[in-house]
Amino acid sequence: MNQPITRAAWYILAISVFAMILLPAALTGTTIAFPEIELDFGSNRATLSWILSGYAITTAAFTLLGGQLSDRLGSQRMFTRGMLLFFFGALVCTFSPNVSFLIAGRTMQGIGAAIYAPSSLAMVLLRFHKTHHPLAIGIWAASVPIGSALSPTFASLILEIADWRWMFAVQTIGAAAVVIAIALHKTKEISAEIINTGSLDILGIPIGTAAIGCLALGIVQGPRWGWMSWGTILAFIASATLFPIFLHRNKGQPVPLIDFKLFSIPTFTTANAVSLGVSLVGSSVWLLWPIHLSTVWEYSQIQIGLAITPTPLLAGVVSIGTGRWVQNYGYRGILLVGTALLIAANCWFISFYGSGINYWENMFPGLFLYGVAMGLTFAPLNGAALSEVPEQVYGRANATFLTGRAMCSAVGIAILVAIIGDSVGVGALPAFRNAFVFLAAVSTLSFLMVGALWPKRAKKQQIESR
Repeated sequence: MNQPITRAAWYILAISVFAMILLPAALTGTTIAFPEIELDFGSNRATLSWILSGYAITTAAFTLLGGQLSDRLGSQRMFTRGMLLFFFGALVCTFSPNVSFLIAGRTMQGIGAAIYAPSSLAMVLLRFHKTHHPLAIGIWAASVPIGSALSPTFASLILEIADWRWMFAVQTIGAAAVVIAIALHKTKEISAEIINTGSLDILGIPIGTAAIGCLALGIVQGPRWGWMSWGTILAFIASATLFPIFLHRNKGQPVPLIDFKLFSIPTFTTANAVSLGVSLVGSSVWLLWPIHLSTVWEYSQIQIGLAITPTPLLAGVVSIGTGRWVQNYGYRGILLVGTALLIAANCWFISFYGSGINYWENMFPGLFLYGVAMGLTFAPLNGAALSEVPEQVYGRANATFLTGRAMCSAVGIAILVAIIGDSVGVGALPAFRNAFVFLAAVSTLSFLMVGALWPKRAKKQQIESR
């Protein structure tokens, strides 16, 4: 029998959604403001690029730690601490007197995001009955694409009327609002009988975090530094050296940074495997579309933001509705449809996207297909990954899923940078087509994995039995 959803559960979900909307705002807003920041500080572009890459690397490196702390100390407590760190980081960025302070503030924001993102969903799911988890995850997952849809236009408008510092001032105000809202919530922290036996692996945690951080550093900076540069090679060597040491230490830990027992759960393993390809495809197109629109169609910044808005907006709206479908029919069908639409979207761009400026006939149909496909895959995959996971490890399980998604997104962008190279204008069209062929191939692999690995009869309400 379905349990009613309490007002407190809806309240926590609303706070979590608003907090997650801040993530694309922090990323997209900074990217759009980059030229103004560069003009203001007059710094070396390679140094200034760390306001983007520093945020991405620290988020990838510290998400697993954020998940472990959520399970160990309580999701609501860690969500609040992560938001406070994000708030102070945004505040430092707002009043930065130089580039060093700006990079430090962005790094602080990245660590804060890594702590509160996995905690935010764990905090929500502990307040919803298992039967309502697909609904809650669908709404939670919709926040990032909706934020991505609103961020470019909102950021462009801020830069039209105000200084770039107001971009971070808005993030500061948003983070403060979340902290106040959670502080006003009177109910006690809900735990899943967290067992605090065993001490933290004081040596293993920094080794694991450094291993992931070095891998992220090599992937993110590789296109800028050059894949054969000493900086990139040393980053990969450091990661390859640290990972075996970390895995050895991780084995016998009572509270491991990565809980490999989770991969004995079939749905968790399959959802993570499929998510790698879907994440790679879903993140990479955000590099292709703006470059094509700016260099081939010569769109302005605001025109680019408005042109690609339908995709994240559709993804967010569709994500909200996926919960009901999953409750009634399970995950397999919706993921097959979603990955098939990803293939169709890439085939559309291979066939119809070119130099002729005809947005509604040549581009919009592909954007529409991408939006629906993302909505039918991102939230259900996150939900499937957690559907059979014990409540005590929600934070670590979600952090593992989010880390895999982030790393594959970085890999996808690095591969596309290699495919398109320095090509611009009409001469870049063959390279763009090759990029979409690559994305179509990855989408096809994801579709085949769902068809081959997912149970044909979804255990619809395995969820209900828990």
